Amino acid sequence: MRQFRWMLGTIFLALALITGCNQSASNTGLESAAPANESSNPSNEVKAAAEVNDAVKAAEAYKKVEYEIKASEDILSAESVHKRNEAIKPYLTEHFYEKASSTRYTILPLKVADKQKVSLKPVDLQCDLREKKENIILLNYKLNLLFLDQEGKETKRIPIDGILTLFNVDGHWLIQGDTFDVNTFKDFIVEK
Repeated sequence: MRQFRWMLGTIFLALALITGCNQSASNTGLESAAPANESSNPSNEVKAAAEVNDAVKAAEAYKKVEYEIKASEDILSAESVHKRNEAIKPYLTEHFYEKASSTRYTILPLKVADKQKVSLKPVDLQCDLREKKENIILLNYKLNLLFLDQEGKETKRIPIDGILTLFNVDGHWLIQGDTFDVNTFKDFIVEK
């Protein structure tokens, strides 16, 4: 009987040691796996930050082309509108370009410049990430649109803010949508 207790105690102790060692080994395995995951996350974060940075650069370039308008007598001529659409086209997805040009959205700043007899210039552009999904980035933007007289002096400063939707198309960030308050321009286009 004494040997039985001794044998039972030894088996119990051995099982406790084996179980304890297995738990320790599995914990060690998890701990060693964590740094591997952590080391891959920074590269994903760096890639995501680079994508956002590229999208912001594309948005800034687009807004400059969209709103930088030189006053001229024939600003709304067919040739001028065609040149304008061709200048904007590289920044837009094919779908958004077709929609924007067919609805004459692309000439809205031209109409403002024509009615007000001014040149336009965007300044103080700020873009902030609103949302990022795979191959899609939404940016909040704010800018001031300057109205410049013939001497290049500021006559008005109009704040504009909105949301740009950008799609990654073949490695390039292109504008798929631009949501802003169109009524901002209404007072400068519509005759009272």
